[in-house]
Amino acid sequence: MIPISRLWALLAVLFLFLSVSACKEDETPEGVNPAEGSYFSIRQYAQDQWNTFRGEPFLILKTVRVNKGKYDSSYTNSDTLDWGGILQKFFATEISDPSFLGKYKFTQFNDEQDDSHNYFYEALEDDLYTRKLLISVSQETNVAQGIYIEAIDKAPLEERMVKLYYKPMKRIQIQEIVTPLFGEKTHTVTEYEFER
Repeated sequence: MIPISRLWALLAVLFLFLSVSACKEDETPEGVNPAEGSYFSIRQYAQDQWNTFRGEPFLILKTVRVNKGKYDSSYTNSDTLDWGGILQKFFATEISDPSFLGKYKFTQFNDEQDDSHNYFYEALEDDLYTRKLLISVSQETNVAQGIYIEAIDKAPLEERMVKLYYKPMKRIQIQEIVTPLFGEKTHTVTEYEFER
């Protein structure tokens, strides 16, 4: 009999495999999952990860660096971490809504150095918030090895670039680069390292 935690992990892997393997060339736009009518969903992936690892205790080292100078670190744990604030940044980059169909170029490629199969979405329009989404999957196990996202918000008085990285149950990295019309540029890197 398969333990519940393993069953959830298998279901999460199956969902990810079905989501990205359905992206093939045919009469539908590239990168579209015909069964879902959408691109890859960050929200669904996060929900799968939450369901898989919910209740497991993790010690997490949080570090914050500002402009390569100021540095702060502290320990927290999976029960007290501000998941809402972290997930909000990832959820803002969601492109699975059908309104985004045809607005991203989709490509697949293999990386022989780390034995991964990669699914890459790149914005075709400059006014889209999410510019790049890269999902790296192990060729051997079909398990996600990492998700990388770049997003840009251009306002009249500042440009805000966000770079997000998630290595499953190992690291979350959030980079925020704010370039104001006047004043100095700020580059903040917040990392969460999971210690199991």
